[in-house]
Amino acid sequence: MKVYFATLCMLSIVGCTTIQTNYVPETRQISFPQIGSEQTASIGEEMVKQGTATTTNGAVTNRENNIRGVVLSPGFYPQIGEDENYIYTTFGGAGSPSEFGRVITTGNLFGSNVLPQSIRFAKNKQETCAVGPSTYGITSANCDSEFSYRFEKRPIVSANNFQQTLIYSGRVGNRIRISYREFSGSTARPAFSNEAEYDLSESEFIAYRGARLRVLNANNESITYVVESNFNTQ
Repeated sequence: MKVYFATLCMLSIVGCTTIQTNYVPETRQISFPQIGSEQTASIGEEMVKQGTATTTNGAVTNRENNIRGVVLSPGFYPQIGEDENYIYTTFGGAGSPSEFGRVITTGNLFGSNVLPQSIRFAKNKQETCAVGPSTYGITSANCDSEFSYRFEKRPIVSANNFQQTLIYSGRVGNRIRISYREFSGSTARPAFSNEAEYDLSESEFIAYRGARLRVLNANNESITYVVESNFNTQ
């Protein structure tokens, strides 16, 4: 049966392929601003930020593309793998960033309401393919070359990303208000949010969870400060 299906693949207009999943997005630590630097932040702006950030390669399309009933929205398709000739990507779903490209409708190309396993983009020619689920160990790719695309690297927010930040909230008399926020993925975590006040007549320093700042000037428009440490730096 496998040999028979492979023969059908070679004789038909539908190509056969193996989806590659050998790509790992780049995750790095971020810490802003530089320790010892003088900074100014307006009300509502971040004063310090620390955590992890992820960047990934992918393909960007600017127009809707209909590949034999599999309709792809314009957007960014994050890379999951590659081989010598192709970039293999995924697409957006529930909870994914709004910039991600999505499969609007699947038609009956791979079966009723069956999503592609990957969207494949050729490196050396103009070709976009909807790659279907495996049948008898062989995966089919339905392609067209009608619409252009480009490859680029973008920052994304993943479920594993975690960030902490202090935000300036203004001054009343000698007291300034600072908001602390934690973010996991793209969602603020209310249970890990807090508001704090500091009396500048008592000290020019503010500190929260390891972050320590020396306030040079503060009013109801902005704050100027020097960063002495971030959340997990000494």
